[in-house]
Amino acid sequence: MLRAGKPAVVVVTEVFANLARTAARARGIDPIPMLVLPHPMENRPPDEIDRICDERFDEAIALLARSAKP
Repeated sequence: MLRAGKPAVVVVTEVFANLARTAARARGIDPIPMLVLPHPMENRPPDEIDRICDERFDEAIALLARSAKP
């Protein structure tokens, strides 16, 4: 559970994962629920993005569920 009392998951690409972890630790949020996607995402074709989303959906929900526990 994050500070606002609401479950949350950070979604980043591989390049930004360490930066996100460092920023979270600096704010006292450690560990932070994080879904790390391949980088880059913006230039992938829509069907590839859909495939990645489908493959990672269950992981995202599991992270969200874990972050909801006190």
